[in-house]
Amino acid sequence: MPGLEELSREELIGLTRRLIVQVEQLTQANRELTDRVARLERLVSRNSGNSGMPPSKDDDPGRTPPAEVSTPVPAAGAGKRSRGKQRGAPGAQLSWSPFPDGIVDHFPGGPCGCGSDLASAADLGVYASHQQVDVPAMTATVTQHDRHAVRCGCGAMHVAARPEGVPDAGVSYGPNLQAWCVYLMVVHAIPVARCADLSPR
Repeated sequence: MPGLEELSREELIGLTRRLIVQVEQLTQANRELTDRVARLERLVSRNSGNSGMPPSKDDDPGRTPPAEVSTPVPAAGAGKRSRGKQRGAPGAQLSWSPFPDGIVDHFPGGPCGCGSDLASAADLGVYASHQQVDVPAMTATVTQHDRHAVRCGCGAMHVAARPEGVPDAGVSYGPNLQAWCVYLMVVHAIPVARCADLSPR
């Protein structure tokens, strides 16, 4: 190949263009190889400590075993950590209701050790109170709407109008039950057939 000083202008331009194409091809190949190496390094760096791999795979060739975690040594005089809430940790509990919806009194029953019946014992007042928050059992109620007919003194008969919200059918579902079924189907994705099973027949 002759020296660059011996090439004509056209030959130098052609050589430059070929070199530019080669540089672009090599740059693209280098980019692809860099991405491939990065992916391989990520795969090789996975172990049981930083992924869901089982510990048995940590010994595979090229794998980096997880770093050993040193167990902290308790300070001198420190006892074993007790179970449950630790001293000084913030607690959490249900709030006490000053106005409960209902109060149920419980009295001890049966005989005393002396043989007397505790039913006649003197009431000393409330010893301890326990509040329990619950929701009432949900039951469907069936309301029958009887539309009466009356006859005026002139002989004309009048029938009571159908109540608002009650369809012209023998049996139907009320607005509350319909809203509950729509809530179950839309919010909780319960199928229509299962909602129908929940409804009273």
